[in-house]
Amino acid sequence: MRIESGKQIEHLGAVRIHPVRRLLELDSGTRIPSQLKESAEPQRIERDAIAAVQQKMAIVLPIKDEDLKVFEAVLSGVPHDCLMIVTSNSQRGEIDNFKKEQEILGQFCTATKRNAIIIHQKDPILGQVLADCGYHEVLAEDGLVRSGKAEGMLVGILMSLVLGKDYVGFIDTDNYIPGAVWEYAQHYAIGFCLSDSPYAMARILWRYKPKISGELYFKKWGRVSEITNRYVNHFLSTKGKFETEIIKTANAGEHAMSLQLAKKLSYAAGYGVETRELMAVFEQFSGLLPAADKAVMEKGVDIIQTETINPHIHEERGDDHLVQDMLVPSLSVVYHSPLCEDKTRELISRHLVEMGCIPQGGEMPKLRMFPPPETADTHKLASLMDNYLKDYAVPKGWPVMTSLPAAARKTPEVTRVMFTDLDGTLLHPVSYSYAAALDSVRKLQEAKIPIVFCSAKTMAEQQVYRQELGVKDPFIIENGAAIVVPKDYFRFPFAFTRIIDDYYVIELGTLYAEVRNRLKTLGETGGAKLTFFGDLTVEEVSKVTALNLLMAGFAKQREYSETAIIEGDRKHLQAALAAIKGTGLSYTFGGKFYEVYLGADKGKAVKILTELFKLNFGDVYTIAVGDSPNDEEMLTSVNLPMLVQMANGRWNKLKVKNLKRVAGIGPEGWSRAASELLNG
Repeated sequence: MRIESGKQIEHLGAVRIHPVRRLLELDSGTRIPSQLKESAEPQRIERDAIAAVQQKMAIVLPIKDEDLKVFEAVLSGVPHDCLMIVTSNSQRGEIDNFKKEQEILGQFCTATKRNAIIIHQKDPILGQVLADCGYHEVLAEDGLVRSGKAEGMLVGILMSLVLGKDYVGFIDTDNYIPGAVWEYAQHYAIGFCLSDSPYAMARILWRYKPKISGELYFKKWGRVSEITNRYVNHFLSTKGKFETEIIKTANAGEHAMSLQLAKKLSYAAGYGVETRELMAVFEQFSGLLPAADKAVMEKGVDIIQTETINPHIHEERGDDHLVQDMLVPSLSVVYHSPLCEDKTRELISRHLVEMGCIPQGGEMPKLRMFPPPETADTHKLASLMDNYLKDYAVPKGWPVMTSLPAAARKTPEVTRVMFTDLDGTLLHPVSYSYAAALDSVRKLQEAKIPIVFCSAKTMAEQQVYRQELGVKDPFIIENGAAIVVPKDYFRFPFAFTRIIDDYYVIELGTLYAEVRNRLKTLGETGGAKLTFFGDLTVEEVSKVTALNLLMAGFAKQREYSETAIIEGDRKHLQAALAAIKGTGLSYTFGGKFYEVYLGADKGKAVKILTELFKLNFGDVYTIAVGDSPNDEEMLTSVNLPMLVQMANGRWNKLKVKNLKRVAGIGPEGWSRAASELLNG
């Protein structure tokens, strides 16, 4: 996407208020190397940068008895990588609108292969959990969450926190333009890309808000927005020597925040929430009141404002709604701010009296205030919600789990990680069966200990065993040629090479075509006979490996390495291996066959993945289980290396420090190794 260049930023203490920047291009094309230097004006935001933010973003969709067709259209506009959290306060009972919303969301997620959360504000379990976590202010006397837009948004913020998201955005569900919904999410990501601070807010200015009165009229400003902007800017003008009109988004229902910021702000009830967010930032981080958080003051807060290309069309609710439900609450939070000066208060009161909103001499209504979400016990919230998330998950059966930030997670289930070879280790060296290890696999899964396959097998081969065993953790393929990480597995972003289906792939090895090209230059092999899987049919691979035809086909689907069969005596073997090295390729022996590759490294792959676990979950304790020289690099890269017996009952001789030899051939030894990890 392409956006206008930045203009003069205004400062209020640690708060940086960015003027509105207009979006120029919804799609600025793929990244193409060019001799021309990208102009500093306007600014281009790459697709992958936007996607990286959206993968860490939850979009909260507050809804209350909206048109279901409109709701369905809004869902279709939310980018696929964003997690949707629907917070409903719709009618229950004989006419159950909430149930209809659940059905529509379920059908949509099933059809589009995505996940979502839907929760009703009046859910008694939600109320009890929030009470147990000490966040009583959002609850009514009946113990249920209060009705109101802000209250639904707070539920969305808390859910985003415990689900491990970094950003939370809000989109109203009465929007008639799905393309506008999609654009809002792009603006949110752009805003966070433009900020260098972890404390950022992205607010949207609609380019037009059309009215339908006989014909479609593209109106630039909404009535409430125009008035609220005026008085927020007057408030800001009193804090300096110059008049300002920088705020254009005081009532921006469509806005997003980093959760680092969202959890620190105080909120106002009802429709005063959007304006209150701005006022909370000014009060807490302008330095005009005692600083609420020194870390925020050091990094600063960015308020990013951007203008859309799509117009915003939503249901008109009448002047009474605009004035009493929106304007009065919005101006109330400005009026009652401890930073608001008498002159601004006087102007606000006079305006509302003239509009008939309050009587002459009457008091300005004061809204209910809610403390920052971080005042709730989020550790306890995550622990309690883990028991109920399955009831809010869409589609039903989605195994959603809470995921607190790394600094907050010190739970036992994320402190231990098992790396394992497959052939000859988890799989029996002759039968390829894992039956002897199955009970131990289930116990590790119950203890939430990741099981990371690290094998010479291809991605297609490993996927078969992952599906059969229900393993959902990252895996390392073709002897460390690539690390495959399921999307949404890790909270924090990381560099990856490409995306395959629902996986990020970190490539360490050279592609298969290059390996094959080098093998074509193979010199004298000393009389040894070399046969490569790439030259064999599926039937022939099945014969030499004892694999069934399906698995033999998967074994041929190599992306980074080639499997070699070398026949001959010891002298022939040494000559053949020297010839392979002469091409610049490397090799390793897995017990039956040689794997030939360039750049792959099991040890490096294990270390990279271990660092990702540490980044996301804190300190980890790693073990690895193998059986052959092929596993040596993996075994030297963990805290506890363990070696199982070969088919002949012996252990391979490996040069690995602190190597522990486990009794048992293949999966029998693997099971004993797993027991040691579970009991350690």
